[in-house]
Amino acid sequence: MSEELNGLKEHYELAIIGCGPAGLSAALNAKIRNRDFVLLGSEVCSPKLSKAPQVDNWLGTPEIGGEELRQRFLDHVMEKDIPIKYFKVTNIYPGPPYTLMGKDQSFEADSVIIATGVSAEKLFSGEAELLGRGVGYCATCDGPLYKDKQVAIISYNQEGEDEANYMVNICSKVYYIPYYTDIVKVDSRVEIKKGKVKEIIGNQKVEKLDLGNEQLEVEGVFILRDTLPAEQLISGLEMEDSAIKVNHKLETSMPGLFAAGDCTGQPYQLIKAAGEGGTAALQAVKYLDSLKSTNPVDQTSNEVVPIH
Repeated sequence: MSEELNGLKEHYELAIIGCGPAGLSAALNAKIRNRDFVLLGSEVCSPKLSKAPQVDNWLGTPEIGGEELRQRFLDHVMEKDIPIKYFKVTNIYPGPPYTLMGKDQSFEADSVIIATGVSAEKLFSGEAELLGRGVGYCATCDGPLYKDKQVAIISYNQEGEDEANYMVNICSKVYYIPYYTDIVKVDSRVEIKKGKVKEIIGNQKVEKLDLGNEQLEVEGVFILRDTLPAEQLISGLEMEDSAIKVNHKLETSMPGLFAAGDCTGQPYQLIKAAGEGGTAALQAVKYLDSLKSTNPVDQTSNEVVPIH
């Protein structure tokens, strides 16, 4: 058994990213099949569903309110003793096993289901082109690389304030651009900018951040969104029309990596998301079983038995 760190083990058979209808459905099916899995989510699961005044196409529950239905989903997984781990994945390194990186820890999973929904925010101009060359999504992860340099942090939530306060002790200058309306509470050395990003500028690496009325000379730009765009989670993932490309088994272009729900494209419907979540879990279980059949283990010796 792997040791737990902050409630997470070092290794799982399956990791499910997202606690909306797709992720919850996947977790329920993984639980029923007694798999070793973890369900990763945010503090508010499926905010879109919670805001729906009424849901008319969920079979058996006509005219139910979105928040009531959302709560029923959460109650169901709680009754099945499925915890939701509040862990924001900032990057996935290809596998298998896949390595899921967070702010201050990482773990491995033989298979992964991406059920992150869709990000309401579009990528900034220059963001995709300069990813890994000054553009990143976790300031505390990459902080030492920017010692004595100037950086900007663009944040859609107050979590970014902690990152700014951390970076100001490393960098020569930290700019903070909040994309939310709450009062900003950061170290007095952090310079708050109220402008909106027009473009991230650079040739081979980040050089400037264009806010329209001014340009900031920076070598690093960190973007902290509530939902990370799926194509930025893992390098080499095949996309189609801004959605993760999957087949009818919800398999992506990478072995053992599945996707379900809104992140696989239209229609953005509750019934589609839940159905895909269940299907992805079933296919992930088959994939995990295939790994065992490929590498059978002698139960008496715990050693892999070679196939001749």
